[in-house]
Amino acid sequence: MIALANRVCAHFAAAEVAHAMAEHSATQAEHATLSTRAEQWDALSSEQWDQLCSAIWATAPEGAQVERFLPVRPLTNGHVELHVHDSQARRLVVLLTGAQALAVGAHLTAYGAISLDRIGQKLDPGLPHVKAAPPFPTNETAGPPATPDRADGPPAAHP
Repeated sequence: MIALANRVCAHFAAAEVAHAMAEHSATQAEHATLSTRAEQWDALSSEQWDQLCSAIWATAPEGAQVERFLPVRPLTNGHVELHVHDSQARRLVVLLTGAQALAVGAHLTAYGAISLDRIGQKLDPGLPHVKAAPPFPTNETAGPPATPDRADGPPAAHP
């Protein structure tokens, strides 16, 4: 679903660019070509929009209800309110520090990714490509590995 949403956005953006370029074209032929291209991108994004809507309706056939409150609300003191429901549908407010909120978010993201991976859904296509880091130099120009001051080796074992 994420990959489909990304494609809809990319095709919509391409259509918008083609429309803008057509408005600034220098010749009638260029305007016609860019307008045709924009119409093709519009048709493609419209078709994929319909597919995305169908996928969302298949996921939530009764629809999703919008809550009247913000489920995660940052406070001016650096804390975060998390509005949740317990297993008896009672509303609860969990107050977290900023660091706790980041840790909870990171854990939920990791658990969600692991759960999706275990059921066979791969997130790779929906994520941006990460460029590989260059290899470390292997010649003698690289100095010895950096160690903290007065560190001769691993820390001593604690009893």
